[in-house]
Amino acid sequence: MRGVSPPVPGAGLMARSKGYGLLGGRGRPAGGWRGVVGRGLGVLRQGRTLAVLAGAAGCLVLGFLLRLQHSGPGYCPGKGEPFDRAQQFTVVLNTFKRPDRLRTAIKHYATCPRVREIRVCWSESPTPPEEGKDPAFFSAAVPVKFDVHARNSINNRFVPLPNNQTEGVFNVDDDMLVDCQSLNFAFETWRQAPDTLVGFNPRLHSLVPGGGCKYSYKHFWMVWWHGAYSIILTKAAFTHHKWFQEYTDHLPKEIWQMVHENKNCEDIAMQFLIAHRTRLPPVWVKGHYKDSGVLDFSGGISTGTGHKLQRDECLTK
Repeated sequence: MRGVSPPVPGAGLMARSKGYGLLGGRGRPAGGWRGVVGRGLGVLRQGRTLAVLAGAAGCLVLGFLLRLQHSGPGYCPGKGEPFDRAQQFTVVLNTFKRPDRLRTAIKHYATCPRVREIRVCWSESPTPPEEGKDPAFFSAAVPVKFDVHARNSINNRFVPLPNNQTEGVFNVDDDMLVDCQSLNFAFETWRQAPDTLVGFNPRLHSLVPGGGCKYSYKHFWMVWWHGAYSIILTKAAFTHHKWFQEYTDHLPKEIWQMVHENKNCEDIAMQFLIAHRTRLPPVWVKGHYKDSGVLDFSGGISTGTGHKLQRDECLTK
């Protein structure tokens, strides 16, 4: 409004420091006692509002860390609708010495109606669990097979599957439990774009300002902040099985070796390989999932020290 000065932040505190905060210049209440009470209540309300806002922000951050999940449209097939092989997919579970999480993941994904079989990428020992001795690692609903690898390498998750039954493969870590409806929706999305990656965890990479040709790896909150993504992590993503062969046979050996030695960046390598071959962007789908590894500080790769720096280096090299 013209002729009316807006309130100046902090003016009340400045006036009070000169002795004119609650009392007028002659020692009586400025604006009467009602004014004093009103100003006092205003200060209290202001403080209470700040406390509530701070508490709400804390709850939001805690909720984000404890349970990263998204709500998506899902997909609900008709009752009794049969699925042929083209309408089914294979779940490839990546695990390493986390038997409780592996058992939970197998039990969960065996309940999803479009899963044809579950393949466990096993690099722990020459002797995987046996159905007769360890029935909790198997399911009566879906075949569960352990693909045993003599060499322990994080690259093993992309070794071609012997006698694979489906074109579509859902790559997933043992700490990621994706809701079956969200999984079906992501699979249907992938069927519309079978040459690219379709998944639930977007990330972003960008050039470091003034850093020449150095790249920086950005976490999910930067995706949210910038409204853009360039990478889909294979910790929960669909891909065509042909890319397993491509990764194994045609990924540059120096990249394969760097991934193997650092136990990191296999997801970035797969994403860049597919993008390089197809010139297609990845597709992010929103869905409902539980990620029990987000606060795993007992040996999880993504929560270890130096994880981001390693990924910065992977992007740059």
